[in-house]
Amino acid sequence: MSQYQLRVYTLRSPEALGAYENIWSKHIPGMAKHRIATHGVWTGPAVPGSEERQLYALVSYRDADDIQERLEAYLSSAEFRADMEGFDMGHILGVAESVLTPTADSPLR
Repeated sequence: MSQYQLRVYTLRSPEALGAYENIWSKHIPGMAKHRIATHGVWTGPAVPGSEERQLYALVSYRDADDIQERLEAYLSSAEFRADMEGFDMGHILGVAESVLTPTADSPLR
């Protein structure tokens, strides 16, 4: 059984969200090299009265892998640095991470 993680990025503006969507398309192959599989990336509606936007990514790790170890390996990689080149990290206001455990009947296991 895989370990799943829902990652929620809060971005400063619609423009920052658009730029980060493009970055995420670059992240997918680099993450795969570090044994992090991407199952989907989504955006949600704006919070009423706010410019902030959110991007959601569902990723998984092999059952025996340490999630933090795999994530740190990717974040310190040349692939990650190349993906993020030219993007102002100040546009990311926050990142929430939730580890999800599939139920017995979940299609994603």
